[in-house]
This record gives sequence, structure tokens and C-alpha cells, in this order.
Amino acid sequence: MNKITYKIYDNIDRIAEKDWEVVFGDIPESYPFYKALAGSELPGFSFYYLVIYSEDEIALIAPLFTADFNLDIAVEGIVAGAIKLIRKVFPRFLISKTLFCGSPFAECGALGIRQDFQDKPELILVLGRQIKDLAAKLNAPLMIIKDFPEEKTALLDVLLRQGFSRAKSFPAVLVDVNFRSFEEYLKSLGSSTRKNLNKKLKQAGSLGNVEVRAAGDIKGELAQVIKLYENTYRQGTTRFEHLNEKFFLRIAEEMPSQTRFFLYYCDGKLAAFNLCFVYKDLLIDKFIGFDYDICSRYNLYFVSWAHNIKWCIENSLRYYYPGQTDYQLKLRLGGRLIPLFAYLKHRNYFFNLTLNLLIALLKPDNFDEDIRE
Repeated sequence: MNKITYKIYDNIDRIAEKDWEVVFGDIPESYPFYKALAGSELPGFSFYYLVIYSEDEIALIAPLFTADFNLDIAVEGIVAGAIKLIRKVFPRFLISKTLFCGSPFAECGALGIRQDFQDKPELILVLGRQIKDLAAKLNAPLMIIKDFPEEKTALLDVLLRQGFSRAKSFPAVLVDVNFRSFEEYLKSLGSSTRKNLNKKLKQAGSLGNVEVRAAGDIKGELAQVIKLYENTYRQGTTRFEHLNEKFFLRIAEEMPSQTRFFLYYCDGKLAAFNLCFVYKDLLIDKFIGFDYDICSRYNLYFVSWAHNIKWCIENSLRYYYPGQTDYQLKLRLGGRLIPLFAYLKHRNYFFNLTLNLLIALLKPDNFDEDIRE
């Protein structure tokens, strides 16, 4: 193998977009996406980029970031209550500063490898060593290479030699939109689900005028969109990234052809928004926000789901990613689970020994009823 060197940058502008595209190819979370992410100044996040060279050519690019990670992110019920009590005495119990490889909210792991290096485990071993070294410099005890589909584990399992442990992540949900009409989609659902969805859509229509507007940016509605986003963020049980105004503005500026804001007005009042990305034949549902007083009366969750399915059909999009929550409902509405895996390692030898026990205890299907069922 050729001579391998590496560099770590803290500014994506140090990497040319054409070099990024050579190793990543054409993917939804493209160079402009990471540029927008880095420029958004998300609280609690710092971004880095590991570039591995073979001779003078880029062979691999790994987007990295640091953030606090709650190891109990999947926990619900009695155990979650017990952890909250412990945190009254020890505020950072099961919370660790973490160095991640990937994106804070991509549908699956982000790791760019040049085509002629796709079967070179040596690169992954270099990746593991440099992540460990950077984690030590940044004083991040935990390292996570996150959210890769099962077909990628054959290459990434070489990390197990370096003391990483493989764990189940929250799965992605994918809807195959192979329908010629919304009516055909409805016929694909179970009888009770179809009746329930039709009922909720009719109820929404009977209450008043529900209008959906598509927009490339939300500058005119920014304050209200942020308010709706904060409503949903506070309601969520699994929180990680906390978006700010700058993110919503930058993502529209950097990705104008891919960004779609769907704005839901009930009798003229903005009651919900949905930020989506369009990529080839795929619609990716990224973030949603609700005015919950209006949402529950107008069944806006179901209205937005129906709208997105119709939008895919009308625009000849073949797939719909609706996000990583509410699994049971999304499966009833036609989704299927895409298993994802992460690789974890703690810098402390003794903590790393117990990591496998934590992985077995805290895996999502132990606590998330939707995934388990």
C-alpha cells in the first residue's frame, strides 16, 4: 500500500468541494450541507474533518464533531426516572463529552472513501487511531462512529481489533413510494390504518381551511418557525442537536435546490412547518414543528404525512425518509426499518470494559416500545 498520511482540519473551507465529491460521491448530505452545518454555530458542537492521503491523493474524509452525549438516550419509564434522580446529585451521570464520526442528524453514517480504496481495511485502522488521538487532545472520553447500515459493517468491523464495540443505533425508517396515486397508497395500508388516516384527514378538512405552502426559505416566517421548532424540541424524549435561527437560514442559502420548507396554515395562521431535503428520487424529512393546540385539533401530523406522500408521487420521488421516532405509527403507515450500527470506545480502559454491558442494557429496543414491537 502507498504511503499514508493524514491531516485534521477545523474548517471545511480547507477542503476543496471537488475533493470532497471524489470520495463521497453524490449523497444527500453533500459538501454544501456540511458547510451550512459548520457555519450555523450550533450550541455545544465543534466540527472537524479528518483527511487521509495515499501519497498525495485524498483517500478518505471523515466528518467529525464533538458534543455531549447521553448514554441513556433510549431509556424510558422507571429506569429513566431513576437516572433523573441520580442526576440531581451527579449532574453528568451517563453524560460524556464525545467525539463522533458522522453527522449530528444524517439518516446514516457519513464516511467518504475513494472508490479504489473501498476494500482497504488499513484506512479504517488509521481512522480509528486518529479518532483516538484527537479525542485525547480534545479531552473527549467517549468516541462514537455512528449510524452505518449493515452492509458497511464488513469493512468497519476491523475497528473491533482496536477495542471498539459495535452497538445497535436507532434504526432509520424508509417508505417505498411505488404508487401512481394517493388512493393506491391508501389501498396498500391495513384496513384499520386506512380508515383511521382517512377519518383524520376528513376531520382536518371539516374544521376549516388547511393550506400547505412550499418555500425555499423561511425568512419571512423565521420567528414563528423557531417557536414551532422549540415546541417540538421540548416535547421530544430523545434530544440531541438543538437547532438555531442561523441553521435554518444557512441551510436554505447553501442548498437552495434541495431545501423545501412545507408551511401549514390553519385558517391563515402558521400552525406547523416541515423542513425536508429533496435528493434525486428521495424526500428526506428532517425537522418538524407544531403549535400543539392547533395540531391536535387539525390532526396536522397525519395531514403532513399525507402531504409528503402525495408530494413524492406528484414529483416522481421513489422513497421517503420520515425520521427516527414514532416507529410503530410509521410502520403502520407503510414504512420499514433500516437497521443501523455504531462503533463505540471509551478512552479509559476500565470504562471501556464495561461499555459492552452498557450497550446490552441501553440498546434502543430494550426501552423503545415501538422498536421492540
